[in-house]
Amino acid sequence: MHSGIMDFVAVVEAGSFTAAAEQLKSSKASVSQRISDLESHLGVQLLFRSTRKLRLTEAGEHYYQSCKRGIEQFELGALAAQQLQHHLKGKITINSVGGIFAENWLAPAVFEFQQQYPNIEIDLDLSSQREDLLVSPFDIVIRMGELPDSSLQARVLTHLDSHIVASPDYLSAHKPIDHPEQLKAHQCLVGSVANWQFIKNNRRLTVPVSGAFRCANGHILRQAALLGLGFIRSHDMYLRADIARGRLIPVLADWQVQGQPLWMVFPPARFRSERVKAMADWLIDYAKRHVI
Repeated sequence: MHSGIMDFVAVVEAGSFTAAAEQLKSSKASVSQRISDLESHLGVQLLFRSTRKLRLTEAGEHYYQSCKRGIEQFELGALAAQQLQHHLKGKITINSVGGIFAENWLAPAVFEFQQQYPNIEIDLDLSSQREDLLVSPFDIVIRMGELPDSSLQARVLTHLDSHIVASPDYLSAHKPIDHPEQLKAHQCLVGSVANWQFIKNNRRLTVPVSGAFRCANGHILRQAALLGLGFIRSHDMYLRADIARGRLIPVLADWQVQGQPLWMVFPPARFRSERVKAMADWLIDYAKRHVI
């Protein structure tokens, strides 16, 4: 909405720039300038100005009526949103991947949502169990990777970039690598996936890796890498701060490490709930405002 619209409507209804400026808690010069900018933007004159009075042009009369209808709709929409906020109630059950994502991103998002919708109860489950999403008891399930069933209702929160990293100490004690196949000769600390995938010039390469330590926990793998025990493959949300500070160094810059989408998945029929839609929309908007 152009900033001059509210000024224009206020001037028409108040009958003068001075009275409108008082209502808007602005200066007469500022109101006049914003309306002039609006006229320039539209390419038409809306008001005839004189020292004694002002009146609408024919175009101004039509535009005023349209603006009034638009403002009324805007106010009705705002009222409906406020009423929805206070009337939405009930429980939302969420099953999600845990770790740093749940601790540093999902939980704060949920807390902020509940401040906006105080009558909604959230049950957040961070168990590692793999739900059958077609018969899941949860309203929202957050998962990484490919969806098991394309018939599910789903929305993408973000795409997670991955990196292959090691500590400066580990890298200085071993020969440099410039090809993913060379990882087979190194200590690769494996989580839940022992086949690391790479892409270069549309060519896909899968490299089976292994090492002396294995754990499906991103926090623990990061600690092992910081101690110089080997390479790890992990998501940017685990590694961002360490890479920025030089504590972990990415390798194989010419090869894109295959990342993963982060999904919100909705078991059948549950996405029709207004409170679940509100939660889903909130998380999508929160992801735009806060880097995962």
